[in-house]
Amino acid sequence: MKKILSLLARAVLGLGLLFGLYLAAGIIYPLSAPEAIAPRDLLLRDVRLIDLDTGAIRDGTDILVRDGRIAEVGRELPAADAEVLDANGRYALPGLFDMHVHSLRMAPVLTHPLQVAAGVTAVRDMGGCLGEHDSWVACAADKRQWNRDVIAGRMVGPRFDVVTSLAINGGKEIPSGWDPALGSATAAGARARVEHDAARGIDFLKPYSMLPREGYFALAEAAAEQDLYLAGHKPVRVSALEAIEAGQRSFEHAFLFIWECFPGAAEVRETENLREVYTHAMRERMLDKHSEAMCDALMDNMVAAGAAYVPTHTTRKLDAYSADPDFRDDPRLRYVPSPLRTLWLVDADSMAGRTDAAGLGSYRRFYEFGIAQSGRAHARGVQVLAGTDSPDSFAFPGFALHDELAHLAQSGMSNLDVLRAATVEPARFLGLEGRAGVLAAGARADILLLDADPLADIENIRTVNTVVLAGAVYDREYLDALLEEVESAAGHWSMWPKFAWQALRSPIFRAQAAD
Repeated sequence: MKKILSLLARAVLGLGLLFGLYLAAGIIYPLSAPEAIAPRDLLLRDVRLIDLDTGAIRDGTDILVRDGRIAEVGRELPAADAEVLDANGRYALPGLFDMHVHSLRMAPVLTHPLQVAAGVTAVRDMGGCLGEHDSWVACAADKRQWNRDVIAGRMVGPRFDVVTSLAINGGKEIPSGWDPALGSATAAGARARVEHDAARGIDFLKPYSMLPREGYFALAEAAAEQDLYLAGHKPVRVSALEAIEAGQRSFEHAFLFIWECFPGAAEVRETENLREVYTHAMRERMLDKHSEAMCDALMDNMVAAGAAYVPTHTTRKLDAYSADPDFRDDPRLRYVPSPLRTLWLVDADSMAGRTDAAGLGSYRRFYEFGIAQSGRAHARGVQVLAGTDSPDSFAFPGFALHDELAHLAQSGMSNLDVLRAATVEPARFLGLEGRAGVLAAGARADILLLDADPLADIENIRTVNTVVLAGAVYDREYLDALLEEVESAAGHWSMWPKFAWQALRSPIFRAQAAD
């Protein structure tokens, strides 16, 4: 028996050593980002240019690109020394913005190529850090460097025009080693947080759902004094009208016009636990008692203040279809690394397990009603911006923006206005009007060529043939190669060790997991 136990102990030790070697090898195994293409002077010959102001299609148009910008748009332009690319009558529109994403440190390998392959040439990243480095989450310095590298043709990825703070939620989200007061539960903490992030050159601050009233209003006031602004979640305890008056510039996710537009909205603001309140019965009550008059007043206030709405309907689709086999077996999962795919499925299981068939039915009603509210908001004049929350569960980087544009079309927005929600309007929101989101002289050379007309059918946004990004040309062959590289990386044996090592070493991840 002793001998057997000894042999067993040795076997266990040997397996432990092998597992340790597997982890170590996986952590250090290099996975390279795709090779970038250098920008060049270019003449795009014979495009069907989609005029996003009028909806007209200008056949036989040429676009001359020099030094990463559009130099001229016209007919039969001389090429001079520029390389000529015959578009063969393909449809041209500006590169797309995704106005709500989150970036991990591994984004250059796993998500940036997917975004470019989908025609997403710029993103507004809605995550951040308190310091300059994290092993899991991309921080401000990472994104600024990525932006420089993309413009210079050293990296395949979208532009990052602005950077934001770590979400501000009252304190529990603050990683170890930092003062919890930076969670802005109090006015003093909020002022300290603004000073901290302003000193780091952060462009805007992201309030989150459980931020207390005192901290929220102090944060808004102190941010304005530093020429910063708020964009993110509406804190539960603050009404949307109060948040608009405080100067919040954008509101994320398709809860806004449902939670705020029924007679029990004030009651919900008193909750200490969102999950306890957000039940099947409450969803049914919100939908059955919905007040168009309350929403009209809210939307009108948003228009007057210039506050934007980023519904990210894709995230609510998870709520509605979490138990649906077809939804859970999306073929695009092959581009998602197995650790993240596992987290997505756990999230879907958790969502489905919280309720019964009736509850899933009210989730679906909520999702569909939220889509309709985006259409109503747009019709009333609210600036609706396309965003995805990728790589949140089943929000596939790049592809999810196509899904979101389909949601906006479903809401009743015209296909022209849907395209504007991912081009012209994001540029206007970011202060880049005339310099981005348009195909005109002086604008940056971010151009999307499609095989089919998205004005005729918004699903044609998926027919990406060529992407020009800062003057670098990514043709269909190269875009297919990007997809293959991501699929290969996502399925690589080293993904589990890499994800585990990066996540467990991250104070931000540990704080989020504990909250």
